[in-house]
Amino acid sequence: MKKHLPKITVLIFFFFFTTIYSQSRFSHELGLSFGVGSLQTDFGISGDLPSANQSSLALGVNYYLKFFGSQYSWRSGSSYFSEHFKMKIEFLYLSNTNISHEAINPNSQNAAKLEAMKGQVKIYNIGSSLEFYFLELEDYSSFYKSAGSLNPFLSIGLHYTMYDPDILVNDVSLEGQAEPYTQLIDKWQTGAVFLDAGSTFGVSGGAGLRYGLDNVDFVIDARYQYFFSDRIDGLDAPDDPGNLNNDTAIFFNVGVVYVFGKY
Repeated sequence: MKKHLPKITVLIFFFFFTTIYSQSRFSHELGLSFGVGSLQTDFGISGDLPSANQSSLALGVNYYLKFFGSQYSWRSGSSYFSEHFKMKIEFLYLSNTNISHEAINPNSQNAAKLEAMKGQVKIYNIGSSLEFYFLELEDYSSFYKSAGSLNPFLSIGLHYTMYDPDILVNDVSLEGQAEPYTQLIDKWQTGAVFLDAGSTFGVSGGAGLRYGLDNVDFVIDARYQYFFSDRIDGLDAPDDPGNLNNDTAIFFNVGVVYVFGKY
């Protein structure tokens, strides 16, 4: 079942898009984004954000659903929800090929092993977020009102993440090797390395700002995402007090959004 889940997800989204496009009470936007995805994993020192902060480029495709038609007028009526909320569906790709330990104590007996150890991970993130805008969207989405205007927003989301990690020592992958991994420090030698591709859910919270320009909006946003797994980076030592937290990520993105039917 798990191997068919991505295909099922695509079919659900296709059916969803086909249905909503046929309904005049909704309107739509499509955008592209790029930015930095910063992973907080079991590399580094637990609880020390800078030492566990592994950054790389993140690319995204975004679809927005507004809960009013593109031919909105005051006569058609509205609600507080339609005036301030949008639904965002996002596909985001992140590949980090240089996850390393930071803030290593050079006098530690494990310093050489930690310096030789690197991580890699590919992440495919499919999510849905609800965005709350401080300014009324019907007014902001009108051509004559939105050009040159700013609209800040907050977001909460639910995400499905597929990940494919790897651990390397002196640039040699541990995949296919048998435990114990004597190249690693003690806590990861047995029962703590998981290199199979996997999937998990997660939640997010964020904030951003939109700038309107004719039929195009520019977006800047930041998001914190919590994964329901500690194996995104391929490491999970449940008996170690320093590895009790799940992996997380922080995304900083800029994007351009085309607004269909802006009038």
